[in-house]
Amino acid sequence: MSFLQDLTGSLLWVTLFSVILFAVGIVAIGFLTRQSALLEPMGSGLKIIAFFVSVQAFLLLGGNDYYPRFSKHLDFFSWLIGIFGVLRLGLYIYGDLFVVRLKRGSFPAAFKNIITVFVVLVVALILLKEILNINVTSLIATTTVLTATIGLAFQSTLANMLAGLTIHLEKPLKQGDWISAGGHEGRVLDITLRSTRIKTIENNEVFIPNSKVLSEAVINYSLPSTTLVRKLPIGVSYTIPPNRVKEVVLQVLANIAGVSTTPAPLVRVISYGDFSVHYEIRYALTDFSRHVDVEAEIMNLIWYHFKRNNIEIPHPIRDINVRQVTTESCRAEEEKRASGIISLMEKVEILAPLSKAELGTLVQQVSIQSFAAGETAVQQGEPGDSFYIIKKGRVDVIVEKAEGEAVVVATLGQGNFFGEMSLLTGAVRTASIRVKADAEFIVINKENFRSTLANNPSIAEAMSQLLSERQAGLIAGRERLDATALERHKKDASGKLLSKIRDFFGLVR
Repeated sequence: MSFLQDLTGSLLWVTLFSVILFAVGIVAIGFLTRQSALLEPMGSGLKIIAFFVSVQAFLLLGGNDYYPRFSKHLDFFSWLIGIFGVLRLGLYIYGDLFVVRLKRGSFPAAFKNIITVFVVLVVALILLKEILNINVTSLIATTTVLTATIGLAFQSTLANMLAGLTIHLEKPLKQGDWISAGGHEGRVLDITLRSTRIKTIENNEVFIPNSKVLSEAVINYSLPSTTLVRKLPIGVSYTIPPNRVKEVVLQVLANIAGVSTTPAPLVRVISYGDFSVHYEIRYALTDFSRHVDVEAEIMNLIWYHFKRNNIEIPHPIRDINVRQVTTESCRAEEEKRASGIISLMEKVEILAPLSKAELGTLVQQVSIQSFAAGETAVQQGEPGDSFYIIKKGRVDVIVEKAEGEAVVVATLGQGNFFGEMSLLTGAVRTASIRVKADAEFIVINKENFRSTLANNPSIAEAMSQLLSERQAGLIAGRERLDATALERHKKDASGKLLSKIRDFFGLVR
């Protein structure tokens, strides 16, 4: 110390040395912070620390010998400013770098301000006593009374602030989490000192006081992971076996985008009601924001799948409609239904070989299936043995190419048909059929059609000729065949197709 004092020799040299030390520190800090965007916010804190170091160097090298009283106050303020600089630096490293960037959490600026004010006040009281020798007892008493007065006046605000600090420290929720709190459900946008702000599914912002968040039960749908299980109740008629219900519902869940396969969906009986057997559907989601849309899609598709599989959803009837039902009225209603179906079937080219009586017999065996818009009724590449006539609605015919591209090649409406080759030969589906508008199909499958062919084997020959003519027409247009080649192709194709039909249905040659 005496060597440095002898070296400097006067207040001028002490001051000059301190200024140079501060200037070198500022230049070094400027160079350091320009190296990275993460270091740039640390510049102000480091500059404050550099100022503290230069002031302390001035005092230690003899500056306090010239103006002792002034030096004490300078020492007091330098320590206060130095602590502030270190605190600011520490809060940036912990809050912005560790919590926000590394842990992906939140560290509101209000928390930094509270911690800074509290620490600076405590340090100021200690420095007043240690450096300036001021008795702080009366000051503490006055501060305590003032603090109590403020606390009573802002009791609810302080409660929310302390709750906000607790939420930050314990981290029961964070920005981006989906929660249910205070009777509201939504995604956490921000956690301030006073409230937690969430955005609901309806796109409304709700501000929930932090004290209410801590005092009530909070459901965090994002913890311990973003995969959560939802429950959906449904009632089904007593006449339907539970395993059949489970099978159909699991088919529905397998076709819903957003339903996770881990854990696997579950359908179970939970109780027996007055009108129905009550089931609980449990399924997993990885994106809580879609839970309303997914639930709506499940309920929508269940109706169509249940209708196709003759599964009844019973409900209590309040209105009593009295209608006289006679054998004649039932017969008339059935004849009207059959007549409408036959009129459509008569317009189908490949069914032309069937007589009116044969169509009347066949119509008693066919089924009517309903499909929702967006459902895939037939999947390309899958085996099949059924033929569809569109009774109502519209569908897109989609062909998937080798490179994975799907192309809509046609749109079919009422009276159009598809699946004739699968019905007659069991051929795999050559295209997918996606429902464009809610549709009803008249479905003829192998079992329905077997008795028709068995009673009149000549129908198979007539159908093979019709189909071969259609195929030959397409090939002729593509390959420009002459009349002789076209006839030869028709004959060969008809023979091969007839053989396949007979083999598929087990008809005697």
